[in-house]
Amino acid sequence: MRPAYALSLAVLLSPPVGAAAQAPRPLPFQRPDKTLPHEFSQIRGLRELRDGRVLVTDRLEEQVFLADFTTGRVTPVGRVGAGPGEYHLPGTLLPWPGDSTLLVDEGNARFAIIGPDNAIRRSFSSQAADGPYTMWPRATDALGRLYFVIPRWAAGPTVRTTDSVAIARFDPTTRRVERLALLYGSTEPPGGVQHGIPYVPFAPEDAWQAGPNGQIVIVRSADYHVEWRSANGRVVVGPRVTYRALPVTQADKVTYTRTFMEHASIGGRGSGGTAPTGLSAVPEAMRTDEAIASLAARNTFAPMRPPFTDEVPRLSPEGALWVERSLPLGSSPQWDIFDASGRLVAQATLPEGRRLVGLGNHALYAATRDESGIEHLERYAR
Repeated sequence: MRPAYALSLAVLLSPPVGAAAQAPRPLPFQRPDKTLPHEFSQIRGLRELRDGRVLVTDRLEEQVFLADFTTGRVTPVGRVGAGPGEYHLPGTLLPWPGDSTLLVDEGNARFAIIGPDNAIRRSFSSQAADGPYTMWPRATDALGRLYFVIPRWAAGPTVRTTDSVAIARFDPTTRRVERLALLYGSTEPPGGVQHGIPYVPFAPEDAWQAGPNGQIVIVRSADYHVEWRSANGRVVVGPRVTYRALPVTQADKVTYTRTFMEHASIGGRGSGGTAPTGLSAVPEAMRTDEAIASLAARNTFAPMRPPFTDEVPRLSPEGALWVERSLPLGSSPQWDIFDASGRLVAQATLPEGRRLVGLGNHALYAATRDESGIEHLERYAR
C-alpha cells in the first residue's frame, strides 16, 4: 500500500524527476478562429460530429444543444424531464455505433442515445449489472461498450482496504461487466470522513482513458509515465516524464473547493422515483465565498501537487493522449501530448482561463468564463 501522500517536501527540494529526453514540441493555441455567441452556464460535455457541428451539454441550464460554428446557430436537442426524449443534468457525450452519440443523463441515472438526426431515440439504465452502483463512463469503443471505474466501496470488502480501483468495461448487449486493469485510486481522508469532498484533493492518483479499439491507456502518478494496453493484452510502457512538484497553497485549496462544488451533485433533490440517484446541482447557498472558504478549511488536502491534474485525459482522433500538466494558479493551461509509444512529443498551451472541453478532427474546443460567470465556447484550429 502506498502512503497517502506520495509526494513530500523532499521532492520539492530535489532536482526535477524523470529521465532526460528530447524536448517536446511546443503547440501554442493563441486565439480562437471562432467563438459561439451563445451564453452557457456550465459546459459539461462536447462531441464533434462528422459535418463539423458539435453537440454540447450545459449542465446547469439542463440543455443539450446542437451548435454550428459556421452560422453561430445553437439549437436545443430534447428537453428536461424523466420521460422519453428527456434528460436531467446532462453530462458527458461519447461516440456510439451507427454515427450516434451516447449522452450520460446523470439526473435520471440512465444513458440516452442521440441518433444521427440529432434526436433522442432511446435510453437505458446506467445501473451496473454486477452491483448496486451507477456507471459513469468516460469512454466507449466501436462496439458500443462502456468504460468506467468501479467505485471502491462497491468492489467488495477486501478491495476497499487497498489503494487500487478497477477500470471496467460494460457490454450493453450481454450485460456483462469485465474488469480490465487496476489504478492507484483516490486517497480516502483520515478516518474515512471528509466534510464535503469524499477524497483528499491533490493526493497523487493514476489517470486513464480508453480508445475506440478497446485499448486502455493509464497515466501513472508515482513517476509520471504512460502505459498503453491493447485489446490483445500487449503493454507498451513509456519513459518517465520530467516534472517539478509544487506545494499546495491556500489559494489552491479554495480554488479546488469552488471548482468541486460547482461541478458536484447533491442527492435527494432530483426527479423523484423516476431517477434512482435523485441528483441535482449543488444549490447556490452552498457555493458562496463564505461557504467555500469554510468547506476548504474543514477538508484535508495533500501537501504537494501531483505531476498532472485530475482533469480527464483525452485521446485525439489520431490516437494521441493529452494530459493536463499541474501548474501554479494563474498559469496558462498546458497539456502534455504522448504518442503510441508513451513518449512525450508535444505540449499544447491554451490561453489563460481556458478549459479544454473537446478534441475534434481539425479543431480543439475550449470554454472560457467571464466575470459574470457566463461561459462561451471557442474553437481553435489544430
